[in-house]
Amino acid sequence: MVPHDPGAFTQGFEIHSGYLWESAGRYGQSSFRRTDIETGEVLDMLRFPDSVFAEGFTFIDDSTVCLLTWREHTAYLINPWTMEIKDELFLNTEGWGICNTGEYLAQSDGSSVLRFRDISTFAVIDSVSVTLNGQPQNFLNELEYVDGLILANQWGTERILFISPVSGMVERFITLRSVRPPSGGVLNGIALNHDGTLYCTGKNWPITLILGNL
Repeated sequence: MVPHDPGAFTQGFEIHSGYLWESAGRYGQSSFRRTDIETGEVLDMLRFPDSVFAEGFTFIDDSTVCLLTWREHTAYLINPWTMEIKDELFLNTEGWGICNTGEYLAQSDGSSVLRFRDISTFAVIDSVSVTLNGQPQNFLNELEYVDGLILANQWGTERILFISPVSGMVERFITLRSVRPPSGGVLNGIALNHDGTLYCTGKNWPITLILGNL
C-alpha cells in the first residue's frame, strides 16, 4: 500500500516517468497533481478555477496531458512538468474517463458508450457500446488500457470491467469491495506500472493499493 491524500476526490490516475499522476474533482477543489509513487506525497499541483470540475486525464506524449472536465464541455491540454495549460478543446459530451491506447484515445461520458478519438485531432473516429451478458453497462468512469483491453471503473460499484475495444463486451470483471477502506468513497483510479502491477485507489481513499498482474 501507498499513502493517498484522503482529500482527493480521485478522477484520473496514471503512472508515467516514475511518478503517480492524479486528477481530483469537485467544484472549488479540482486539481491535477504529480505525486511520489512510493510515499504518495504531492510534489506539484495545478489548481483549477471554482467553475471547473476536473475529470479523467491521459498522457498524449511526455509533454502533454489531456484532462477532461465533467459538464464544462472542455478538455485541457497541460504540460505536466510546468503545470501550465497549453490549450483548450471543445467536447460535445460530458467528460468522465480517458485513456491512450497508442492508436487512439478512448473516452467515457457516463453512459455505456466508449468513444474513440484521434490522438492528433481529437475527432471522434468510432464508438462502441459496452455490454455484459447482453446488458448495457452504464457509468463507465476512469479508464486504463492494459494488454489490449480497456479497464473501466464503474461508478457506484467496486468493480473494474475488462472491456474489448472491438466488440464492447465485458470479458470479465473483478470486485474490490473487500479491500475498500472504511473511510473511503467509491473505487476510482487504475494505474498500470511498467512491471505489470496495477495501482488502484478511490475517491477520498487514504491509501493506494498495489495489485498483482490481473
